[in-house]
Amino acid sequence: MTLGPGKLCPTHRNILRRKSHRILRKKYNIGKIEWADKILSTLKNEIRTALRKQQGGRCYFCRRTVLVERKNAYESIEHYLDKSKPHYRKWAFSPVNLTISCHACNFQKSTADLGDNAIRASVALRSNAGSFKWLHPYFDDYHENIEVLPGWVYKAIGGAPKEAAAKALIVDCQLDKVETIEAHRHAASNYRVRLIELATRAINAGNKERAKKLLSYAKQIEEDSWKV
Repeated sequence: MTLGPGKLCPTHRNILRRKSHRILRKKYNIGKIEWADKILSTLKNEIRTALRKQQGGRCYFCRRTVLVERKNAYESIEHYLDKSKPHYRKWAFSPVNLTISCHACNFQKSTADLGDNAIRASVALRSNAGSFKWLHPYFDDYHENIEVLPGWVYKAIGGAPKEAAAKALIVDCQLDKVETIEAHRHAASNYRVRLIELATRAINAGNKERAKKLLSYAKQIEEDSWKV
């Protein structure tokens, strides 16, 4: 069983390069529109879909399956370098600054500043621009630095290339806390039950395709129990 790719690739760069999207990005960078404005909805949904596919439907930080629901109730487009900080606003739509996270990890990360002074002053977001506090989704390999053991126990691999950054990610996202593990487990269990209920309704309504999709996703959630 895979827990998603170790390192992401900015394959969504082509989405951001479209002329209509470039215009929106420029307006955002100069402050004419904000991230929450509806005019960005289509662009954000395209980015979300591309990232979710690449990440195998998993949160980059905890590697659990991100529950799918209307209005994206369980997932967030995560800005590794927080867009609310003036020195990172220019990278709000940088392909290598975007990932998908579950709401739990997004909440723990909050507006933490994950770059050093060199990163803040840099004009380009590259792996050699400075130092990052956590593993970077596009510049570091998650699986080379973090091992996920049975029971969803996270361990920074000794002697790994970014061992310190791996430890910081685990501690700051509280992935090492029992209550965090239990909260994820409880949410997944409840959601699995809900998916089966919806699939049953779909079958009764004669919507076999919807039922098939719901049961397939319930199975994916169930497969995550190998870590429980």
